[in-house]
Amino acid sequence: MNLDLVNNLLNDLKENQFVQNFIKELSSYFNLNSENEEIPIIEDILSKNNLTTGNQNAIRWNLNDVVLKYAQENSSNDAIYFIKDKMDNAYAALKAENGKIEEIEISKKDVPSEVKINDVLRIKNNSCVIDSIATKELQEDIRNMAKEILDKQNINLNKHRKEGHLYVVTEELGNNRFLWDLTDTPKTEFEETDIPKDLLSIATEGMVLKYTNGKYEYYSDDGFERSEKIHSSS
Repeated sequence: MNLDLVNNLLNDLKENQFVQNFIKELSSYFNLNSENEEIPIIEDILSKNNLTTGNQNAIRWNLNDVVLKYAQENSSNDAIYFIKDKMDNAYAALKAENGKIEEIEISKKDVPSEVKINDVLRIKNNSCVIDSIATKELQEDIRNMAKEILDKQNINLNKHRKEGHLYVVTEELGNNRFLWDLTDTPKTEFEETDIPKDLLSIATEGMVLKYTNGKYEYYSDDGFERSEKIHSSS
């Protein structure tokens, strides 16, 4: 087929109002479904914040403590069930009761059809019901726990980020980098969570970064040589 003819046909399609409306509606549909996708609250928090490996684990580990504390303060002797995740035919839930917490599975046929991940359930009249107030309050407690960890992390990292200092990359870990402050003595090494995206692909072991104007920039590739000189002179 003639290439000019193909181009003309494509242009006609683009200009067709019906096609444009269809594409717009299709895009809105997918965006709506993406926004409504059920995501465990911990994974949602981790995906939206830059955290060190240790703090990611701390947030995951602290989930049980937050759920248990909420149950102790708000449910007397009754159990609460926090829906942690879902599988094909069941939900993974944290059951908190009488000062103890355990992870269990609840069959989907035993809970209301409208149950979602991150909901809180209680047993009333031998049936599982959603506690909307507890759901809202517990989710807020979980996010506050994560925020407290994130705030402490940022305070600590800001102590390491020093204007004009040189840092050698000592290890790569996903989008994070372990950095050694070459300007400071004695040796200071930490996990940095805020490496500019345009540096991630080249910020490999041995690269030297300079912290200037509130962000890291490429400086040189001789980090190991510089560190050896520091070692030999100390």
